[in-house]
Amino acid sequence: MKARMTDPRSYMLRMVVILAVTLIIIGLLFSQLASAFSGNLALNSVIVATALIGVAFIFRQTWRLVPEAKWLSDIQKTNTISQSAPRPVLLATVHVMLSDASEDGQLSALSLRSVLDGVAARLDEAREISRYFIGLLVFLGLLGTFWGLLQTIGSVGRVVGGLDLSSTDFDAMMSQLRNGLDAPLAGMATAFSSSLFGLSGSLVIGFLDLQLGQAMGRFFNEVEDWLSAFAKFSDQTSSGSDGGQQALAQGLSEEGARAMITLASAIDAAQRDRTEQTRQITNLNTTLAVLSEQMADDRRLREQLAQLNIQIQQLTSSLDEKARLQQETVSTELRALSTAIVKLAGKK
Repeated sequence: MKARMTDPRSYMLRMVVILAVTLIIIGLLFSQLASAFSGNLALNSVIVATALIGVAFIFRQTWRLVPEAKWLSDIQKTNTISQSAPRPVLLATVHVMLSDASEDGQLSALSLRSVLDGVAARLDEAREISRYFIGLLVFLGLLGTFWGLLQTIGSVGRVVGGLDLSSTDFDAMMSQLRNGLDAPLAGMATAFSSSLFGLSGSLVIGFLDLQLGQAMGRFFNEVEDWLSAFAKFSDQTSSGSDGGQQALAQGLSEEGARAMITLASAIDAAQRDRTEQTRQITNLNTTLAVLSEQMADDRRLREQLAQLNIQIQQLTSSLDEKARLQQETVSTELRALSTAIVKLAGKK
């Protein structure tokens, strides 16, 4: 996008014009303003000094936009970032973003929102101080008003209390009253002069702040338009899952898009954890199956040993029975043989 950036100095020209008009009015009413200014030199000097500081600050903030606009205009003309050029202050996030995006030529909508939020925050910070000067001038004017009214009320009380009502000299009483009214009139001069300078200063600062706001608003809108076109081109060049994520980021707010990305990451991590747990459970089941098989083999071995023990006991009992029968048979044969030998010996 080759649109040219608006020069912020055009708004400074408007500021100079309104200041020139203000100076002309001050020149025309100089004697009256000088008389009002002398009502309270200290407070009115503070009000005027505050107004001058506010004017200088607003001019400074407007002038800060000039190098920023020039830097962006150079990029729009050359489509490159000059490394020798000084780094911008208000557009520092844009500089970082373009430096990162220049590697692949792509810019996500979520990054665009973050960058624009950073630029808007820097611009609003400057506007807050200028608005404070406007409120400060109004406050100083009201402070002088109440201060002058307090002086007036106290002075009137002292004048009324100091009148000699018992005196029959009317001329002397009027002279005393006229002399006593100097202090209340001085208090009224303080009240009205501080209000005059405070409200007039806030009016001038308010107009200058309006021009500053317009300059910053135009500057921000042009930056947003240029970056939005750049981001749209980057989104069109993307495809696949990246295009889906950028479309999702365009449809949601920045916070919502970040929340969705965080949720997707959490779901992926949970899926990986579940896969790892499933693998571990499978390994555990395999180990338990092997252990169960080994325990079954041990049980069968114990059963076979028990049966073998029973068979051995039965064999032992059978052998004992056969040995007993054989012993009885041998004993019977021996007794029969002994009897036969005895009979043969008796016959002889």
